[in-house]
Amino acid sequence: MKRIFCIALCALLALSVTACGDKKPTEPAATSAVATEAPATKDEAAANSTMKDFIARFDDTPTVGDQPVYEDENLTVTAHGINYAPIAGPEVRLTIENRYKQDITVQSPDAVVNGYMISPQLEISVPAGKTVSGNLSLSYFSLALADITRIREIEFSLRVTESKDYNHTLLTTDVLSIRTSAANATPDTAAPDDSGQIAYDKDKVKIVLKGVGSDRPDSDDPELTVYLCNGTEKAVKICTDSVIVNGCDMTSAMNLTVLPGKRAVDCVPFYRQDLDEYDIEEIDSVQVSFSIRDAESWKKLASTDLIDVAV
Repeated sequence: MKRIFCIALCALLALSVTACGDKKPTEPAATSAVATEAPATKDEAAANSTMKDFIARFDDTPTVGDQPVYEDENLTVTAHGINYAPIAGPEVRLTIENRYKQDITVQSPDAVVNGYMISPQLEISVPAGKTVSGNLSLSYFSLALADITRIREIEFSLRVTESKDYNHTLLTTDVLSIRTSAANATPDTAAPDDSGQIAYDKDKVKIVLKGVGSDRPDSDDPELTVYLCNGTEKAVKICTDSVIVNGCDMTSAMNLTVLPGKRAVDCVPFYRQDLDEYDIEEIDSVQVSFSIRDAESWKKLASTDLIDVAV
């Protein structure tokens, strides 16, 4: 009897252990799922904080009333307000009336906000004989580079192509303008910040190196911030010719069009794949050279020697 009782007790314990074994994996699984959500890196946290700080300072009170932007026999473009809600950046609402006999696509190759070049996003397809609404989008990242916290005036050009053949340009406008309600307000007292290491300052074109860092909101890669000013009467392209980090050639490049009388702030990125290829963990030295070209003909107007950048 005692033996039978022991056998029954062992069987009961075995069943108990098996039951526990069925339940145990469920608990670590839940813990494991939480663990896969890696916390933000220090660089990512700093970038997010930087952009949040900028947006917090951004003035979203200037308005854009209904105002004509462009009109000819084939095309009418009208502005109908500005929306600050999109996460990526402000959007100006446009309506485009197409009186061409073919479907068209309207784009904007360049945009200027408060005198600074800003990368725009605009691509609106309009069927023949129709009117379509769309947005001219301005990136908070581009605005943050130039430290523009209040939009006074937006200048941009339009390129109109056939929708079925983007290579067939029907129209390229001169620079157009949209003025906000802040356009006639008391101007900001701060002068353009052109301080830094002068790389080029001749014939009304100025290139200033603002320093190497990695705190721009949309990039974790190190980069060289550059201030540009075009005081000439023609659009110029300012490009990097050579970029060398710790004695190693980088594939990084900057190629920016600056319209007459305008400024820009841009960055020369040092791509992580290049830094990893050369086992560069810390940047000890940077050398860079630039060329200035005519934006239309691509003719080289001037160039710099290789410049040792203060790191």
